[in-house]
Amino acid sequence: MVFFLEMRFEDNGYRAIVHFATTLITNSDGEAKIFLEELEASMQRAGLRITSISCNRIDNNPVLRENYWNYYQFYIKRATAKIDIDQYVLQSPDQAKTLSENVMDKFLNGENSTAYIGNRYSIPVRVMDKVSREPIAGDIYYLNLQHLIPKS
Repeated sequence: MVFFLEMRFEDNGYRAIVHFATTLITNSDGEAKIFLEELEASMQRAGLRITSISCNRIDNNPVLRENYWNYYQFYIKRATAKIDIDQYVLQSPDQAKTLSENVMDKFLNGENSTAYIGNRYSIPVRVMDKVSREPIAGDIYYLNLQHLIPKS
């Protein structure tokens, strides 16, 4: 299944509004929902405020897929920066805690504290100053999210 994920959020550390758009490939609607929940949790841990989010399935409608593809190509040309999303797989992570907090808690409780490194994704984003609405370039803006995935 292919989804088009679009999200807008505020990054108060940079006084910025960020527009994020990408495709998402999953095996089921449930997997897409879980991914979104984990992504939202990583953004909350980073202190970001999500202002809008949409995730539309596009593989079952050729017209919709083509429209979103054209929109995405336009969006990519307007991107001003990138965010990095690092995936970590660990046993029953607490989504409210960072990777290091999860690993330390598990270690201190005598549980398996191993975290496996997953993929790293670099997603183009459009970043604007919250007040002036001027673009913020990639040499100024940096964001790294820790996507914690439960080990099954």
